[in-house]
Amino acid sequence: MTFEEKIKLAEQLRSSSVLEAELPETFEQYQNETICEEHFVNTREGDTRIYIIKKKDKSENCPLYINIHGGGFVRPHMDRDILFCSRISYEADCVTVDVDYKLAPEYPYPIAFNECYDIVKWAFENAEYLGIDPSKVVVGGHSAGGNLTAAIALKANETKDFTMRLQILDYPPMDLYTDPMEKEGADASLISPERARAFNALYAGDPDIAKDPYVSPVFATADMMKGLPEALVITAGKDNLRFEAEQYASKLIAAGVKVTAKRYLDCRHGFMTHCVDDYMEGQKLYIETMKQIFTKEEENQ
Repeated sequence: MTFEEKIKLAEQLRSSSVLEAELPETFEQYQNETICEEHFVNTREGDTRIYIIKKKDKSENCPLYINIHGGGFVRPHMDRDILFCSRISYEADCVTVDVDYKLAPEYPYPIAFNECYDIVKWAFENAEYLGIDPSKVVVGGHSAGGNLTAAIALKANETKDFTMRLQILDYPPMDLYTDPMEKEGADASLISPERARAFNALYAGDPDIAKDPYVSPVFATADMMKGLPEALVITAGKDNLRFEAEQYASKLIAAGVKVTAKRYLDCRHGFMTHCVDDYMEGQKLYIETMKQIFTKEEENQ
């Protein structure tokens, strides 16, 4: 596929959506009670846009949540991502850094991965500036963002650059190597095999790259997984990506990692940030798990 063909394919993916967001009016309260500031942080891949979101009356040295949006590595950051982060900041009394990483195919792997990793590292190094406690950091992502979150956790486990307390993997694609048509449940998937194949090709391209554990975390070895932070793995019963995400959760458990895995049976891919199906229950689990981690860390200090 030529670069021009990749751009044309990306434009098609960006102009269509398999799920429309239904943002509730009640979410306006979270925006009214929080402050959102746009910043640019220098990373290995140039300047990366982030949004720093915090309660107007936030606590001093509060926890930090870093959010990585979805979109198949191709579709852009959306207003609904900021709305979701506003709720997280308000309900969990934490600062949120929402990452607006560069998109494939203009910026294929490893660009988004490098950006997101560098932003997390920057947050730890700038804890005082952010007004956060670096011992209480959670990184979470949705769909492609969940993939990037898992990859960041794996890399940090190797480099020891920082230690997050919790990784949240929300309906993530964890296997970009296997042809989507060959995956279990492909015929009933909300994201068609053709669409999934396009996302994978635009981000990873070469099959050898696609099998790299930092692209497809399901191929991580047991040694790579030992010592990883606790994980919350969320899947949707009407999403065939649940199989590879739950496979990854099982591998984490086998490696000795504490895992909470929850499948929402009647939900579709994207339900959490699109605010459809059982999103209220999903967001409640998201927030309560974070708060439990923060409380546990306080008890250990």
